[in-house]
Amino acid sequence: MNLDHLGDLAGAARIVAIGENNHHIHEFSALRTEILRFLVERKGFTMLGFESGFAEGRFTEEWLRGGPGEVEEVGRAGFTFSLGESAEMHEMLTWLRGHGGVSFAGLDVPSSAGSSLPALTEVRAYLRKVAPEAVSFVDAAIEAVTPYAAVSSGVAPARYGQLDQPQRDAATAALTRLVQHLESLAPVYPEPQIPLHHARGALRLDTYLRELADLTAGTAPKVQSSSRDTYMAQTLRLLDKGERIVLMLHNGHLQRVPIQLMPTAVTPTVGTHLAAAYGNEYFALGVTAGTGTTTGLRPDENARLGFTLYEQQLDEPAPGSAEHALAGREAGFVAEPTGSSIRHAHLFSEVDVSAAFDALAYFPEQRVSESVLAR
Repeated sequence: MNLDHLGDLAGAARIVAIGENNHHIHEFSALRTEILRFLVERKGFTMLGFESGFAEGRFTEEWLRGGPGEVEEVGRAGFTFSLGESAEMHEMLTWLRGHGGVSFAGLDVPSSAGSSLPALTEVRAYLRKVAPEAVSFVDAAIEAVTPYAAVSSGVAPARYGQLDQPQRDAATAALTRLVQHLESLAPVYPEPQIPLHHARGALRLDTYLRELADLTAGTAPKVQSSSRDTYMAQTLRLLDKGERIVLMLHNGHLQRVPIQLMPTAVTPTVGTHLAAAYGNEYFALGVTAGTGTTTGLRPDENARLGFTLYEQQLDEPAPGSAEHALAGREAGFVAEPTGSSIRHAHLFSEVDVSAAFDALAYFPEQRVSESVLAR
């Protein structure tokens, strides 16, 4: 694709978000690496924020700065939702380490949205150093969330659903007390911002599971909060020091307007928050394709993350969709995308495409990364 064209489209935007209609797609991952290199080498971008756990991202950042380990280990331990485990991601990470000068941050809640424990472990280590008498706050939170803690959001919602209301409320209360303690003591604790953000991530994950439970029960409001999206936006704003930033998120997270995946639920996205905060400094590039294959998730209690990936064929573009409008075109960037829906995994999400995305990257065909299916 013509990256100079993309540079013209993005203009002076300081935060460029690169999407994908689903994870683990070969063409999308390869394009992301090309765009990242272009933005770093030609446009002076110096930070990469990724749809992956904030707590786990520290391992990736340390490795990129020359820390020990192999890229496969980093892709596995330094990312959530298995998003660092493809050959395409290994290529990206290897280039980042060799190039240097680009910081990395995971943006998301911990443990593939399954457990607050990685974040709470970080908070506990901090409090043991600066305020041992306050460790009881985090210990109470750890005890309260352990009954539903799981390897991922593929498992945790079922465990959360088995808790009675007093157990759920006890977990939320313990996490809230921890966050409020850290907020109140922030003026006197040394460098409290990161541990406080970990604590907020733990609380956001707890709230995320409540949101899913409400959706399942049919009790969610028409416009519902999305704690994962809110936390990812808050992570970026915490870390933003005025540098030029590349983000890599699913299209459904980076779009500038709220997303409606169900007729009864509309939720603000990361991009909704960032568009409100940054205006034209934020550039949302959706990435999609006309036909091909995509990944699906199958529950698997024996799998490391509680699910396995499988390949499935995409349906033809839906009438009125962005992909339907682009059928017959070659791969390239689309300056003024149109449509009333866009691919979201194997489905179509209804949205005003022109309002949601500043531009699209379009491929005639997409295919699942072979290295992911080979695992």
